[in-house]
Amino acid sequence: MKILIISHFLPYPPHGGSLQRNFNLIKETSKNNEIYLLTFTQRKLIPDEKNLNAGIKALGEYCKYLKVFKIPTDYNRIKWYLLLFLNLFSFIPYSVWRFESKAMIREIKKQLKNNRFDIIQIDTIALAQYANFASDLPKILVHQNVESSLLLRRSFNEKNPLIKLYLFLQGRKLRKYEKKVAGKFDVNITVSELDKKEFEGFTTDTRFEVVPNGTDIKYFTPKGKIDSRNLVFVGGMPWYPNKDAMIYFCSEVYPLIKEKMPDVEMHIIGRSTRQELQRISRDDKSIKLHGYVNDVRHYIHRAGAYVVPIRIGGGTRLKILDAFACGKAVVSTSVGCEGLDITPGENVLIGDSPSEFADRVVNLLKDERLRMKLGANARKLVMEKYSWEKIGLLQDSIYQGMVK
Repeated sequence: MKILIISHFLPYPPHGGSLQRNFNLIKETSKNNEIYLLTFTQRKLIPDEKNLNAGIKALGEYCKYLKVFKIPTDYNRIKWYLLLFLNLFSFIPYSVWRFESKAMIREIKKQLKNNRFDIIQIDTIALAQYANFASDLPKILVHQNVESSLLLRRSFNEKNPLIKLYLFLQGRKLRKYEKKVAGKFDVNITVSELDKKEFEGFTTDTRFEVVPNGTDIKYFTPKGKIDSRNLVFVGGMPWYPNKDAMIYFCSEVYPLIKEKMPDVEMHIIGRSTRQELQRISRDDKSIKLHGYVNDVRHYIHRAGAYVVPIRIGGGTRLKILDAFACGKAVVSTSVGCEGLDITPGENVLIGDSPSEFADRVVNLLKDERLRMKLGANARKLVMEKYSWEKIGLLQDSIYQGMVK
Protein backbone atom coordinates (compact mmCIF):
# COMPACT_ATOMS: atom_id res chain seq x y z
CA MET A 1 0.00 0.00 0.00
CA LYS A 2 0.93 3.64 -0.44
CA ILE A 3 0.44 5.61 2.80
CA LEU A 4 0.67 9.38 3.30
CA ILE A 5 1.65 10.26 6.88
CA ILE A 6 1.43 13.83 8.18
CA SER A 7 3.29 14.35 11.45
CA HIS A 8 4.03 17.15 13.92
CA PHE A 9 7.70 16.23 14.41
CA LEU A 10 10.54 14.38 12.73
CA PRO A 11 10.95 11.30 14.97
CA TYR A 12 14.72 11.31 15.30
CA PRO A 13 16.71 10.55 17.33
CA PRO A 14 14.15 7.99 18.57
CA HIS A 15 14.91 8.46 22.24
CA GLY A 16 11.78 8.27 24.36
CA GLY A 17 8.07 8.93 24.09
CA SER A 18 6.32 9.67 20.81
CA LEU A 19 9.67 10.00 19.00
CA GLN A 20 10.44 6.39 19.78
CA ARG A 21 6.95 5.19 18.88
CA ASN A 22 6.71 7.02 15.55
CA PHE A 23 10.19 6.05 14.40
CA ASN A 24 9.70 2.36 15.12
CA LEU A 25 6.22 2.19 13.61
CA ILE A 26 7.44 3.89 10.43
CA LYS A 27 10.29 1.40 10.35
CA GLU A 28 7.93 -1.57 10.77
CA THR A 29 5.24 -0.21 8.44
CA SER A 30 7.77 0.37 5.66
CA LYS A 31 8.43 -3.39 5.44
CA ASN A 32 5.10 -3.94 3.67
CA ASN A 33 4.12 -0.45 2.47
CA GLU A 34 5.43 2.69 0.77
CA ILE A 35 5.61 5.59 3.23
CA TYR A 36 5.35 9.23 2.16
CA LEU A 37 6.11 11.40 5.20
CA LEU A 38 5.31 15.12 5.42
CA THR A 39 6.40 16.42 8.78
CA PHE A 40 7.03 19.53 10.80
CA THR A 41 10.25 19.85 12.77
CA GLN A 42 10.18 21.31 16.26
CA ARG A 43 13.13 23.45 17.24
CA LYS A 44 13.22 22.21 20.84
CA LEU A 45 13.59 18.63 19.55
CA ILE A 46 15.96 19.30 16.63
CA PRO A 47 17.77 22.60 17.32
CA ASP A 48 20.11 22.83 14.31
CA GLU A 49 20.62 21.85 10.67
CA LYS A 50 23.16 19.15 11.50
CA ASN A 51 20.69 17.21 13.64
CA LEU A 52 17.90 17.87 11.14
CA ASN A 53 19.95 16.42 8.29
CA ALA A 54 20.81 13.38 10.42
CA GLY A 55 17.10 12.82 11.05
CA ILE A 56 16.21 13.18 7.38
CA LYS A 57 18.92 10.67 6.46
CA ALA A 58 17.78 8.16 9.09
CA LEU A 59 14.08 8.35 8.15
CA GLY A 60 14.98 8.36 4.47
CA GLU A 61 15.89 4.67 4.81
CA TYR A 62 12.24 3.84 5.48
CA CYS A 63 10.35 6.53 3.54
CA LYS A 64 9.74 6.57 -0.21
CA TYR A 65 9.39 10.36 0.07
CA LEU A 66 10.12 12.76 2.93
CA LYS A 67 9.70 16.52 3.26
CA VAL A 68 10.18 18.64 6.39
CA PHE A 69 8.58 21.99 7.31
CA LYS A 70 9.52 24.43 10.05
CA ILE A 71 6.97 25.82 12.49
CA PRO A 72 7.07 29.64 12.02
CA THR A 73 6.50 30.55 15.67
CA ASP A 74 9.42 28.33 16.75
CA TYR A 75 11.75 30.91 15.22
CA ASN A 76 9.96 34.11 16.26
CA ARG A 77 9.17 34.54 19.94
CA ILE A 78 7.08 37.67 19.34
CA LYS A 79 4.82 35.74 16.93
CA TRP A 80 4.55 32.97 19.49
CA TYR A 81 3.36 35.28 22.28
CA LEU A 82 1.00 37.03 19.87
CA LEU A 83 -0.46 33.69 18.81
CA LEU A 84 -0.99 32.69 22.44
CA PHE A 85 -2.80 35.98 23.14
CA LEU A 86 -4.97 36.07 20.02
CA ASN A 87 -6.05 32.47 20.57
CA LEU A 88 -7.92 33.60 23.67
CA PHE A 89 -10.56 34.96 21.30
CA SER A 90 -10.91 31.80 19.18
CA PHE A 91 -12.85 28.57 19.62
CA ILE A 92 -10.02 26.68 17.90
CA PRO A 93 -7.29 25.30 20.24
CA TYR A 94 -3.89 26.99 20.20
CA SER A 95 -2.17 23.74 19.18
CA VAL A 96 -4.17 23.70 15.93
CA TRP A 97 -3.25 27.32 15.15
CA ARG A 98 0.40 26.60 15.83
CA PHE A 99 0.63 24.05 13.01
CA GLU A 100 -1.22 26.04 10.32
CA SER A 101 1.08 26.18 7.29
CA LYS A 102 0.40 27.22 3.68
CA ALA A 103 3.58 25.40 2.64
CA MET A 104 2.26 22.17 4.14
CA ILE A 105 -1.08 22.60 2.35
CA ARG A 106 0.67 23.12 -1.00
CA GLU A 107 2.77 19.98 -0.50
CA ILE A 108 -0.25 17.87 0.48
CA LYS A 109 -2.13 18.98 -2.63
CA LYS A 110 0.93 18.25 -4.76
CA GLN A 111 1.33 14.73 -3.37
CA LEU A 112 -2.38 13.96 -3.75
CA LYS A 113 -2.23 15.10 -7.35
CA ASN A 114 0.87 13.06 -8.21
CA ASN A 115 0.14 9.85 -6.27
CA ARG A 116 -2.72 7.44 -5.67
CA PHE A 117 -2.59 6.86 -1.93
CA ASP A 118 -4.47 4.08 -0.19
CA ILE A 119 -4.57 5.75 3.25
CA ILE A 120 -3.79 9.12 4.82
CA GLN A 121 -2.64 9.05 8.44
CA ILE A 122 -2.59 12.12 10.71
CA ASP A 123 -0.29 11.68 13.70
CA THR A 124 -1.92 14.10 16.15
CA ILE A 125 -5.21 15.92 16.73
CA ALA A 126 -3.47 19.28 16.13
CA LEU A 127 -3.01 18.36 12.44
CA ALA A 128 -6.49 16.94 11.88
CA GLN A 129 -7.48 19.84 9.58
CA TYR A 130 -5.05 18.59 6.91
CA ALA A 131 -7.19 15.50 6.30
CA ASN A 132 -9.81 17.78 4.72
CA PHE A 133 -7.73 17.89 1.52
CA ALA A 134 -8.11 14.13 1.04
CA SER A 135 -11.85 13.67 1.49
CA ASP A 136 -12.00 10.58 -0.76
CA LEU A 137 -9.28 8.59 1.05
CA PRO A 138 -9.59 6.31 4.10
CA LYS A 139 -8.31 8.40 7.01
CA ILE A 140 -6.61 7.54 10.32
CA LEU A 141 -6.13 9.90 13.27
CA VAL A 142 -3.56 8.85 15.88
CA HIS A 143 -3.98 9.98 19.50
CA GLN A 144 -0.70 9.64 21.44
CA ASN A 145 -2.68 10.71 24.52
CA VAL A 146 -6.09 12.14 25.31
CA GLU A 147 -4.53 15.56 24.82
CA SER A 148 -7.43 17.51 26.36
CA SER A 149 -7.17 15.47 29.56
CA LEU A 150 -3.43 16.16 29.79
CA LEU A 151 -4.08 19.91 29.61
CA LEU A 152 -6.91 19.79 32.13
CA ARG A 153 -4.87 17.69 34.58
CA ARG A 154 -1.95 20.05 34.18
CA SER A 155 -4.20 23.05 34.86
CA PHE A 156 -5.31 21.47 38.15
CA ASN A 157 -1.66 21.13 39.27
CA GLU A 158 -0.53 24.59 38.09
CA LYS A 159 0.01 27.12 40.88
CA ASN A 160 0.20 30.32 38.79
CA PRO A 161 -3.47 31.45 38.51
CA LEU A 162 -3.09 33.00 35.03
CA ILE A 163 -1.34 29.96 33.56
CA LYS A 164 -3.85 27.74 35.35
CA LEU A 165 -6.78 29.56 33.71
CA TYR A 166 -5.13 29.56 30.26
CA LEU A 167 -4.41 25.81 30.42
CA PHE A 168 -7.95 25.10 31.60
CA LEU A 169 -9.46 27.09 28.72
CA GLN A 170 -7.19 25.34 26.21
CA GLY A 171 -8.15 21.97 27.68
CA ARG A 172 -11.86 22.74 27.28
CA LYS A 173 -11.34 23.96 23.70
CA LEU A 174 -9.36 20.86 22.82
CA ARG A 175 -11.98 18.55 24.34
CA LYS A 176 -14.68 20.12 22.14
CA TYR A 177 -12.37 19.90 19.13
CA GLU A 178 -11.59 16.22 19.78
CA LYS A 179 -15.31 15.49 20.06
CA LYS A 180 -16.04 17.33 16.80
CA VAL A 181 -13.13 16.00 14.71
CA ALA A 182 -12.66 12.34 15.72
CA GLY A 183 -15.84 11.17 14.02
CA LYS A 184 -14.66 12.47 10.65
CA PHE A 185 -11.94 9.80 10.52
CA ASP A 186 -12.52 6.19 9.48
CA VAL A 187 -10.32 4.94 12.32
CA ASN A 188 -8.94 6.63 15.45
CA ILE A 189 -5.91 4.91 16.97
CA THR A 190 -5.15 5.15 20.69
CA VAL A 191 -2.14 3.71 22.51
CA SER A 192 -4.10 2.06 25.33
CA GLU A 193 -7.52 0.61 26.17
CA LEU A 194 -7.77 3.23 28.90
CA ASP A 195 -7.47 6.08 26.38
CA LYS A 196 -9.91 4.32 24.06
CA LYS A 197 -12.53 4.08 26.81
CA GLU A 198 -12.04 7.73 27.73
CA PHE A 199 -12.58 8.83 24.12
CA GLU A 200 -15.63 6.60 23.79
CA GLY A 201 -17.04 8.34 26.86
CA PHE A 202 -17.36 11.70 25.11
CA THR A 203 -17.55 10.84 21.39
CA THR A 204 -20.28 9.14 19.36
CA ASP A 205 -20.33 7.16 16.09
CA THR A 206 -16.53 6.98 16.13
CA ARG A 207 -14.32 3.92 15.58
CA PHE A 208 -11.34 3.45 17.89
CA GLU A 209 -8.59 0.83 17.66
CA VAL A 210 -5.71 0.28 20.09
CA VAL A 211 -2.13 0.08 18.82
CA PRO A 212 -0.06 0.06 22.03
CA ASN A 213 3.39 1.44 22.57
CA GLY A 214 6.31 -0.94 22.47
CA THR A 215 10.03 -1.37 22.94
CA ASP A 216 13.02 -2.64 21.00
CA ILE A 217 13.67 -5.98 22.71
CA LYS A 218 16.95 -6.41 20.83
CA TYR A 219 18.35 -3.00 21.82
CA PHE A 220 17.12 -3.07 25.41
CA THR A 221 18.29 -6.31 27.03
CA PRO A 222 19.32 -7.38 30.57
CA LYS A 223 23.03 -6.72 31.05
CA GLY A 224 25.69 -5.59 33.48
CA LYS A 225 26.20 -5.42 37.23
CA ILE A 226 23.54 -3.83 39.45
CA ASP A 227 24.35 -1.29 42.16
CA SER A 228 21.61 -1.69 44.75
CA ARG A 229 22.15 1.90 45.95
CA ASN A 230 21.25 3.42 42.58
CA LEU A 231 17.86 4.67 41.38
CA VAL A 232 17.17 5.94 37.86
CA PHE A 233 14.52 7.90 35.98
CA VAL A 234 14.62 8.56 32.23
CA GLY A 235 12.49 11.30 30.67
CA GLY A 236 12.79 14.71 29.03
CA MET A 237 11.92 17.59 31.35
CA PRO A 238 10.25 19.74 28.65
CA TRP A 239 7.32 17.29 28.90
CA TYR A 240 5.41 18.56 31.92
CA PRO A 241 4.43 15.15 33.45
CA ASN A 242 8.15 14.24 33.66
CA LYS A 243 9.08 17.54 35.27
CA ASP A 244 6.22 17.26 37.77
CA ALA A 245 7.16 13.65 38.55
CA MET A 246 10.78 14.45 39.37
CA ILE A 247 10.05 17.53 41.46
CA TYR A 248 7.48 15.49 43.41
CA PHE A 249 9.83 12.52 43.82
CA CYS A 250 12.90 14.52 44.85
CA SER A 251 10.94 16.74 47.25
CA GLU A 252 8.50 14.32 48.87
CA VAL A 253 9.60 10.72 48.25
CA TYR A 254 13.40 10.70 48.06
CA PRO A 255 13.96 12.16 51.58
CA LEU A 256 11.92 9.26 53.01
CA ILE A 257 14.10 6.78 51.14
CA LYS A 258 17.30 8.45 52.41
CA GLU A 259 16.11 8.15 56.01
CA LYS A 260 16.35 4.36 55.65
CA MET A 261 19.16 4.21 53.07
CA PRO A 262 21.47 7.22 53.54
CA ASP A 263 23.90 6.09 50.81
CA VAL A 264 21.28 5.90 48.05
CA GLU A 265 21.80 7.86 44.80
CA MET A 266 19.21 9.17 42.33
CA HIS A 267 20.21 9.47 38.64
CA ILE A 268 17.98 11.60 36.40
CA ILE A 269 18.44 11.26 32.65
CA GLY A 270 16.68 13.66 30.29
CA ARG A 271 16.82 16.74 28.12
CA SER A 272 16.66 20.29 29.53
CA THR A 273 16.81 19.80 33.28
CA ARG A 274 14.72 22.56 34.85
CA GLN A 275 15.76 25.16 37.46
CA GLU A 276 13.78 23.52 40.27
CA LEU A 277 15.69 20.27 39.82
CA GLN A 278 19.00 22.09 39.54
CA ARG A 279 18.30 23.75 42.87
CA ILE A 280 17.32 20.43 44.45
CA SER A 281 20.49 18.83 43.08
CA ARG A 282 22.68 21.61 44.51
CA ASP A 283 21.13 21.04 47.95
CA ASP A 284 21.49 17.25 47.76
CA LYS A 285 24.61 15.97 46.00
CA SER A 286 23.23 12.43 45.86
CA ILE A 287 20.76 13.58 43.17
CA LYS A 288 22.71 13.39 39.90
CA LEU A 289 21.45 15.31 36.84
CA HIS A 290 22.94 13.83 33.67
CA GLY A 291 20.88 15.71 31.07
CA TYR A 292 20.46 14.20 27.62
CA VAL A 293 22.60 11.14 26.88
CA ASN A 294 22.89 9.22 23.61
CA ASP A 295 22.56 5.81 25.25
CA VAL A 296 20.52 5.39 28.44
CA ARG A 297 21.17 1.67 28.79
CA HIS A 298 24.25 2.02 31.00
CA TYR A 299 22.28 3.95 33.61
CA ILE A 300 19.30 1.58 33.45
CA HIS A 301 21.43 -1.55 33.71
CA ARG A 302 23.33 -0.26 36.75
CA ALA A 303 20.26 0.85 38.74
CA GLY A 304 18.83 -1.23 41.55
CA ALA A 305 15.39 0.14 40.72
CA TYR A 306 13.76 2.23 38.00
CA VAL A 307 11.27 4.76 39.37
CA VAL A 308 8.24 6.18 37.54
CA PRO A 309 6.50 8.62 39.92
CA ILE A 310 4.25 10.06 37.18
CA ARG A 311 1.13 11.83 38.49
CA ILE A 312 -0.32 13.24 35.25
CA GLY A 313 -1.45 10.46 32.93
CA GLY A 314 -2.37 9.64 29.36
CA GLY A 315 -1.07 7.13 26.82
CA THR A 316 1.39 4.52 28.01
CA ARG A 317 4.94 4.96 29.28
CA LEU A 318 7.57 3.82 26.85
CA LYS A 319 10.10 4.39 29.63
CA ILE A 320 8.56 1.53 31.60
CA LEU A 321 8.60 -0.79 28.58
CA ASP A 322 12.29 0.00 27.95
CA ALA A 323 13.06 -0.72 31.61
CA PHE A 324 11.07 -3.95 31.43
CA ALA A 325 13.00 -5.02 28.32
CA CYS A 326 16.22 -4.49 30.29
CA GLY A 327 14.88 -6.85 32.95
CA LYS A 328 14.73 -3.98 35.41
CA ALA A 329 12.61 -3.90 38.57
CA VAL A 330 10.24 -0.90 38.44
CA VAL A 331 8.39 1.08 41.10
CA SER A 332 5.60 3.24 39.68
CA THR A 333 2.50 5.15 40.60
CA SER A 334 -0.80 3.76 39.32
CA VAL A 335 -0.94 6.63 36.82
CA GLY A 336 2.63 5.96 35.71
CA CYS A 337 1.86 2.47 34.45
CA GLU A 338 -1.76 2.89 33.39
CA GLY A 339 -2.60 1.44 30.02
CA LEU A 340 -0.15 -1.46 30.39
CA ASP A 341 -1.12 -5.08 30.97
CA ILE A 342 0.83 -5.30 34.23
CA THR A 343 0.30 -7.28 37.43
CA PRO A 344 1.35 -5.46 40.63
CA GLY A 345 3.66 -7.61 42.71
CA GLU A 346 4.53 -9.80 39.73
CA ASN A 347 6.24 -7.45 37.26
CA VAL A 348 5.99 -4.03 38.93
CA LEU A 349 5.49 -2.45 42.36
CA ILE A 350 2.92 0.34 42.85
CA GLY A 351 3.09 3.23 45.31
CA ASP A 352 0.68 6.17 45.13
CA SER A 353 1.54 8.12 48.30
CA PRO A 354 5.05 9.39 49.13
CA SER A 355 5.44 6.95 52.04
CA GLU A 356 4.08 4.00 50.06
CA PHE A 357 6.34 4.74 47.08
CA ALA A 358 9.38 5.14 49.34
CA ASP A 359 8.66 1.86 51.16
CA ARG A 360 8.37 0.00 47.84
CA VAL A 361 11.72 1.38 46.69
CA VAL A 362 13.53 0.55 49.93
CA ASN A 363 12.13 -3.00 49.99
CA LEU A 364 13.23 -3.51 46.42
CA LEU A 365 16.76 -2.21 46.95
CA LYS A 366 17.21 -4.47 49.99
CA ASP A 367 15.69 -7.62 48.45
CA GLU A 368 17.75 -9.05 45.59
CA ARG A 369 15.40 -11.99 45.10
CA LEU A 370 12.43 -9.62 44.62
CA ARG A 371 14.43 -7.52 42.14
CA MET A 372 15.29 -10.59 40.07
CA LYS A 373 11.71 -11.88 40.11
CA LEU A 374 10.20 -8.57 38.98
CA GLY A 375 12.87 -8.06 36.33
CA ALA A 376 12.48 -11.54 34.83
CA ASN A 377 8.68 -11.27 34.72
CA ALA A 378 8.89 -7.79 33.20
CA ARG A 379 11.20 -8.99 30.42
CA LYS A 380 8.85 -11.90 29.72
CA LEU A 381 5.87 -9.53 29.43
CA VAL A 382 7.45 -7.28 26.79
CA MET A 383 8.71 -10.29 24.83
CA GLU A 384 5.15 -11.61 24.63
CA LYS A 385 3.18 -8.40 24.04
CA TYR A 386 5.21 -5.25 23.48
CA SER A 387 7.89 -5.81 20.82
CA TRP A 388 7.75 -3.31 17.95
CA GLU A 389 7.64 -6.19 15.47
CA LYS A 390 4.35 -7.47 16.89
CA ILE A 391 2.89 -3.99 17.23
CA GLY A 392 3.86 -3.16 13.66
CA LEU A 393 1.95 -6.22 12.45
CA LEU A 394 -1.08 -5.10 14.43
CA GLN A 395 -1.03 -1.66 12.82
CA ASP A 396 -0.57 -3.21 9.38
CA SER A 397 -3.66 -5.37 9.93
CA ILE A 398 -5.67 -2.19 10.57
CA TYR A 399 -4.39 -0.73 7.28
CA GLN A 400 -5.34 -3.91 5.45
CA GLY A 401 -8.81 -3.95 6.96
CA MET A 402 -9.46 -0.34 6.00
CA VAL A 403 -8.49 -0.88 2.36
CA LYS A 404 -10.55 -4.07 2.08
